[in-house]
Amino acid sequence: MFGFEFAHKKKHHDFPQYDMSKAVKPEHISLISPLVWQEHCVECAMPDCYRTCEHYKRRSDGRCRLFKYGIERFENKESILNQNVVIDMDEWAKLETFFYTSGMTYPEVDKVNKRVVELGNAAQTLKAGKLRRFIYYIKEYYTRKIGDRNSDIPHFFLCEIINEEIPYVINLENRADNETVYRNSLKVKKGFNRFLIPTSEFNFVYGCRNNLLMYPEGNEQQLINFVSLELVSFKPEYMDLYLLKSDKKVKCVVWDLDNTVWDGTLGEDGIDGIKVKREIIEIIKNLDSKGIINSISSKNYEDKAIEALRKFGIYDYFVYPMINWGIKSQNIRSIVKTLDIGMDTFVFVDDSFFELNEVKENCPGIRVCNVNDMMEFVKDKIFDVPVTEESKRRRESYKEIANRNRAAEEHPGNIIEFLRSCQMEARVNKPSESELMRCYELLQRTNQLNISGERLSIDEIIEIADSSDYECFRIKVKDRFGDYGLVGFAAFDISNQEKVVLRHFVFSCRAARKRIEQNFFAYMINQYEQKGFKNLELICKVTEKNSLMRQVLEESELFEKTEEFSKKYKLIHSMDKEVSVENIVRILEE
Repeated sequence: MFGFEFAHKKKHHDFPQYDMSKAVKPEHISLISPLVWQEHCVECAMPDCYRTCEHYKRRSDGRCRLFKYGIERFENKESILNQNVVIDMDEWAKLETFFYTSGMTYPEVDKVNKRVVELGNAAQTLKAGKLRRFIYYIKEYYTRKIGDRNSDIPHFFLCEIINEEIPYVINLENRADNETVYRNSLKVKKGFNRFLIPTSEFNFVYGCRNNLLMYPEGNEQQLINFVSLELVSFKPEYMDLYLLKSDKKVKCVVWDLDNTVWDGTLGEDGIDGIKVKREIIEIIKNLDSKGIINSISSKNYEDKAIEALRKFGIYDYFVYPMINWGIKSQNIRSIVKTLDIGMDTFVFVDDSFFELNEVKENCPGIRVCNVNDMMEFVKDKIFDVPVTEESKRRRESYKEIANRNRAAEEHPGNIIEFLRSCQMEARVNKPSESELMRCYELLQRTNQLNISGERLSIDEIIEIADSSDYECFRIKVKDRFGDYGLVGFAAFDISNQEKVVLRHFVFSCRAARKRIEQNFFAYMINQYEQKGFKNLELICKVTEKNSLMRQVLEESELFEKTEEFSKKYKLIHSMDKEVSVENIVRILEE
């Protein structure tokens, strides 16, 4: 939904014609949030800025007009909530909404939208801008009270745009109490565009005011034709129409227990009445040997289930098991959050079609498999992962991660204080011959923290490591909870005497979001400055999955963007610039 109280009565644009079959159908939506998108400024410091800002253009209520003609609404009976909108953004304009609203059924939100449209139409007939503003506040209060009924935020952020001009970029952020907790760049090509982002990626912070905001990259003027801009969940039977099946390698398999890991029901048959499935145990052990994590989401009494797992000698194979009477999808989301790896790298195995569908609907991106099909499914290439010494101890590493996350939740101070209390050490050195295979594994598996996006072969990695034009480093990390092992690889091109270029950098998600990357960059900048280099450069490739990498680079404040290419951009650190990062990690050269 949109607020259009301050749109011009006369339309200044026409909404482009497009193929309606490409857009999400209203009847395919199960839940939708009553959001209201409004006109705001990127650098807003109202009202003081009105007297000093050269971009200030007075709106009828005295506030600044950032959209040239407001939000222009076009009725379309086939679209979501029966509307498309055109927004002609001026410089420094942004579109913003409160990201607090729960999901409601489509008919419920359709009724809310009609009330909002009525209020907007009434406001447009008023000459006094302050009265229009009053109606805006009424509408905002109305939708907020409705949206606060529960915490069931829909699964996806849906944005559909028609672009008839040259491609452009829109930045999307979530800010929790004004702190950016999520950022992404949406590349809008010519024609019809759909962006479907799981809301779980937005890092929603409960207890804070979360604001979603969108603005053109570079704060430039931009005409945007929105087909839809909503938070939605899809009906299960339509999810496959809009979700691409993930081909990412599996990192974790979550198992049910009754009639899945063993035959029988523990609560009814007792420990002596159930029989473990040997073929399933072999799969679990094989996955573990390859570094694929096993976990549990099972409706059972925890103490009895653990006793059975110990009796069969398999309890230690599982990381962060969730055994309770809760909803399985909620348990899996808890596992995903704790292990800090993507939902699209998970597989859930169960014997119940009901449970499989409940998880598939409420855990977007997860792959599900009936236990009877698991013997064949495990042969799929998504389970074909490189095996190294590091992968063989991955289970213990993830158990350490679970302990760290529990400690972080219980720590009384802020995140910086907690990270310092972890006593982290990063040991850097040229990778040995035996370590190159782990570096190869990182380049094959890592998506979120990967600047080049390239999947180098083992021969290419060996060639770079042996070349006099490169300096390569592996990064090992440990803290007071345990040893992460080898979690990072960097390759610096030193062939130019004036500048050093970071060609490849990958970092495991297991150690991400702990300021290790920023501390490593700062350390290497200081090292190369001492060697006489004037600049450190890197080319960051923009992929669908490495928004975290781009966020890390931006938040480090070590680099300046100098050039942008198609799906790539160049960052430079000049050695005459002061290096200032939180000193959280002790960097050691071995």
